[in-house]
Amino acid sequence: MKKYKSLIWLLGLMIGFSSCEMRDELWGKGEAGENAGTLELDLASIYNGVTMSRADEVVDGGTTTGNFDAEDVNVDNYTLIVTNAETQEEVARGKVSELKNESGKVVLPLSEGDYSVTAYNYEGENVTVSERPYFKGEQTFSVKKGIATSVDLPCKLACVEVSVGLTASFEESFKDDYSVIVDNGDGATQIFDKNSLGKKYYFQVPEHQNSLNASIKATSVEGNFIELKATIQKPSDAEGSESYLAGGDSFNIQLTEEGSTDSYISIGITVDLTFTEVGETIEIPVGNIIYEGPDTPGEGGEGDDEPTTGTLSVTGIPETYNLSLAELMESGEMPTIKVDMASENGIKSLVVSIESDNDVFPVLLAGMDLDKPFDLCNLEDRPNAKKELIGLPLITEETYNQLHSGTMTQYTFDVTSLVALLPGQGLMGTHKFTLTISDGNETKEGTLTVNVIE
Repeated sequence: MKKYKSLIWLLGLMIGFSSCEMRDELWGKGEAGENAGTLELDLASIYNGVTMSRADEVVDGGTTTGNFDAEDVNVDNYTLIVTNAETQEEVARGKVSELKNESGKVVLPLSEGDYSVTAYNYEGENVTVSERPYFKGEQTFSVKKGIATSVDLPCKLACVEVSVGLTASFEESFKDDYSVIVDNGDGATQIFDKNSLGKKYYFQVPEHQNSLNASIKATSVEGNFIELKATIQKPSDAEGSESYLAGGDSFNIQLTEEGSTDSYISIGITVDLTFTEVGETIEIPVGNIIYEGPDTPGEGGEGDDEPTTGTLSVTGIPETYNLSLAELMESGEMPTIKVDMASENGIKSLVVSIESDNDVFPVLLAGMDLDKPFDLCNLEDRPNAKKELIGLPLITEETYNQLHSGTMTQYTFDVTSLVALLPGQGLMGTHKFTLTISDGNETKEGTLTVNVIE
């Protein structure tokens, strides 16, 4: 029995030594040899000029530090990589918490030479836009034989932070169906609406871009649709040279009611830019916000030229379809029911309102959240309706995103799949689908009437 216990003890000891060797090999330890020096690394995450050394550290009640999750603030959770500059070989990789020694410090033996060290909270290099911040730190250093090299590695935002807010005057003057589409000019796009106010989104840093684009759609409380496009330029540097967007730039876009008359209301934009590495905030000058389109603040209103007419083309309404259950059963074919629309301005609003003299159909629509008028260009506050419309399929996710951005210049609204529910469920009677279509300059309305008979 003692013999077996001795063998078990010896086996455990061998496994322990083997595990340590495997761990050291994984982390790059034990490879320095005779020319060994030492890297002593001090890491910290930085935001608004504040060093967030621990996840439980609270600064300014959480305002300065942005109320980030612990996994994004505490550098113990970060991935650390040390690379040989000459061979590009990774000589150490692992979580910071794993690489720390018994004293809680990252101390790594390395051969004499030049190195780079990188740390990040998650692999966000290729994430175009996210609600999760991407912190990253990079540093180069040299190791000399027998010398301890101390390296400070601050991990800062490696993305562009964007948030959108409203002034009280905007909330008083506009309905809550507004949307703000922000893009970085390089494929990263985010839609802000009433459900994302107060949230911060993190955009990938574009190459050689000095501005963000914002497309704003809103409806005044009087029912007037407004679209405003703006380019928000980062101010030039102290020497007057163009400044490109960089990691750590934080844009807070505020929408306000710019002024109104009896026939006109305008949207205004102010933008604060914070350099989160140092915690400095500036207001972007008015001249750096460039407006496009007919709804430029300060233009329009009484006395100005009348807007251009004839921009919106719609075919297919009004129209009446008589569907016979007997004929449909015999042929097995449902006629195509659609409405075509086009505008160089882009379709900005497509409101659908459904009425029926059948008692069952409204109940069916209510179960899909389609019993009340819905705007196919803005379903952000109607997630159930959006899901049902995609499921029918009456619309695709890709098409909705284009309609929501206001960039779709041609669209066919094919309601065949929705109308097919009527004879399919034996829903006799008269059913009306009224469409109100706007391109921001012109509005057209018409009704599809579907009569289902035996």
